[in-house]
Amino acid sequence: MKCWAKNVSPCCDTQSREHYISKGLFSDKNIYVENAPFLGGVSKEIGKASLTRNCLCKKHNERLSIYDEEAIHYGKSLKYCLELSLKRRNSNARKFSLHTKSINNDRFNRWFIKTYLGLVEFFRYDSAIDNDELAKLVYSETSIKHYLHIEVAMAMQEDVQIKESVSLAPLEKNEKTIGMQVELYGIRLNGVFSDRPEYVQKPIKIKFNEHKQGPSCLVKFV
Repeated sequence: MKCWAKNVSPCCDTQSREHYISKGLFSDKNIYVENAPFLGGVSKEIGKASLTRNCLCKKHNERLSIYDEEAIHYGKSLKYCLELSLKRRNSNARKFSLHTKSINNDRFNRWFIKTYLGLVEFFRYDSAIDNDELAKLVYSETSIKHYLHIEVAMAMQEDVQIKESVSLAPLEKNEKTIGMQVELYGIRLNGVFSDRPEYVQKPIKIKFNEHKQGPSCLVKFV
């Protein structure tokens, strides 16, 4: 049995296949994968149903679906805000009502860590935080928001192209992997892990502003 959560609680007897990246983030059956280490570094179009590996037992895998759903909700929220912005762009209205989409911060954090654990063996350096400790955070019964510091890593005025794409890369320091960078639907996030509750941060807010009318849509983590 291959399961990165084996030290969290006893596994069941059934091996399960876990997607490297939540398949619901992509609407097409096939996706283009570029420089993927799990494909030997090649770039190719592949069916998203094939982008899986044996790294969890069935019991532990089934408990993760709610976190996949939160990441999908986040992606759809970004797309909604973009579509609303494009619709309003040529409006003559003086001011718009602000549309708000809320993301569950704790669930998204767990999705972030579980995605990392599915890829960590392909990174150049070992984790600065023990992988078993990270696995325990994913399945913790209490909030883990202070164990992960996530921030938007975008430059001012940087062009954003919101589309169904995901890019992942390790964050490294002193020859250790300290976290992961995730660019999901055009918005780049840096997440750094801790094995103790040391991070206190303001919730992330991603604002969509119209040139004349001001704020149009807001994606916020709560």
